[in-house]
Amino acid sequence: MDLADAANLTSAAATRDPAGAFAVLRASDPVWWSDRHRAWILTGHADVVDALTSPLLSADRISPLEGRLGAARRDASVATRDHLRSWMLFNDGDVHRRLRAPVGRSFTPRRVERLREFCTELVDDLLAVAIAEAGGSVLDVQQSLFAPLPAVMIAELLGVDRADAETLQAWSDQLGLFVLGAAHPDQADAAAGATAELIDYFEALVARRRREPAEDLISALIDAERRGELAAHEVVAAATLLLFAGHETTTNALGNALVALLEHPAELARLRHGMVDALDAVEELLRFEPPAKVQVRYVLVEHSRGGHRLERGQAVFAAITAANRDPAVFANPDRLDLTRQPVGHVSFGHGAHFCVGAALARLEMSVALPRLARRFPDLGPAWGETGPRYQPAVVMKSLQSVLVSLAAPAASATATAARV
Repeated sequence: MDLADAANLTSAAATRDPAGAFAVLRASDPVWWSDRHRAWILTGHADVVDALTSPLLSADRISPLEGRLGAARRDASVATRDHLRSWMLFNDGDVHRRLRAPVGRSFTPRRVERLREFCTELVDDLLAVAIAEAGGSVLDVQQSLFAPLPAVMIAELLGVDRADAETLQAWSDQLGLFVLGAAHPDQADAAAGATAELIDYFEALVARRRREPAEDLISALIDAERRGELAAHEVVAAATLLLFAGHETTTNALGNALVALLEHPAELARLRHGMVDALDAVEELLRFEPPAKVQVRYVLVEHSRGGHRLERGQAVFAAITAANRDPAVFANPDRLDLTRQPVGHVSFGHGAHFCVGAALARLEMSVALPRLARRFPDLGPAWGETGPRYQPAVVMKSLQSVLVSLAAPAASATATAARV
C-alpha cells in the first residue's frame, strides 16, 4: 500500500486493510497530519492511550460538527444535536462521570451474564431462521445473525419488546450515519427523523416503566432519576445511546472476527474444537480486528505531540487498530494467535470512556462465534476474489456482508452417522 492510499482512510486499500494503512503512516510519522481528513492520526500505542485519557483533548464531537453544517442542515439537526449532547459518549470530566455512573452501576457483568442462556438460544433461533430463508448453502451471516443478535440482546437488557428490535435498529442506523459520519453532514435530515422516533418511543417506554417497574435497565435509570442523578431527558438519552452502542459496534466486531477466523482456518479449527478458551479468543480477535478503527478527539488546549504543534479545535484520530498492532507492545502483532493474552489492547477504549458495554460484547462474541463454528464444521468464505464488502468509513470497520459457505451442518452430519 502506498502512502497516498494509506493517508486516505476511505480508500479501497485502507478500507479493506486499515492495519496496513496505519502501519504505512506509522513508518512515515507516528503523528501524521492528514490534509484529506483535516485531522492528526496517532498510530503509536502510547500516543493513542494518552490521547484517550488526556485533558488536553475533548470527546465532544457535536460542537465541531455543528460548525461544519450549513445553515439549513444546522436548523434541521437542532433536536438531534441537543439529544446527542446528553450522551455520555460526547462529554468530558464531571458531566461525563455524572452521566456514566448510573449506567455503569446498572450495566453490570453479573446482569449481563444472566443473559448467557438467552443469548445461546437466540443464536440458535437466528441461525435456524436464516438457514431456512437462505434455501441454500451460502448465507450472509452479517445480516442474518451478526446484525440482529446485538440488537435483540440490548433490547432485552433495556426491557424493549423483542418485536420492536428491528424497527429500533433501523432508527439507530439512521442516527449512526450522522454520529459516525461527521464528514457527511447531509445525513442530518434522516437523523432528525430517526431521533424523533427514538425519543418518542423511549419516552413512552419510560412512562410505562414509571407505572410498572421491571428488572431492566430502563427501570434502573428511572431509579437514578428519582435519586436526582439524571434528568428525565437524560434517561431517554442514556437509553438511545445504549441501543446505538449496544448493536452497532458489536455487529462490526462479530463480522470482523469471523472474517479473521475464516482467513486463518487453523485458528478457526482451534476455536471449533475447544482448544482455546472462548473468552481469550475473543480478546485476541478484538485486538486483531477492532470494530472501531479510530476514536475521535478534538484539541482543547494547544500542545505538542511527536514534534508537532496541535492547535485548538483540530481533530485527532486515535487509531485503535494501529495501537493494537504496535510491535512495541505486541510480539508479532500481525499474527492472529487465539492463545495470546493481548493485555493492553484498546478496542474498548481506555480510561474514563472505556466501553460500558464491554461485558455484553464479550458475551455475545464468546457465544456466537464458537457456536457458529461448531454447527458448521465446513464453514468457509464465499465472498469470491473481491473479498468481503466493507463500508468506506473513517471511524468504523463496517462490513456490508459476510457471505459464508455452510456446507454440511454438524447436526446433519450427526444424523447421517446415526442412520448408518
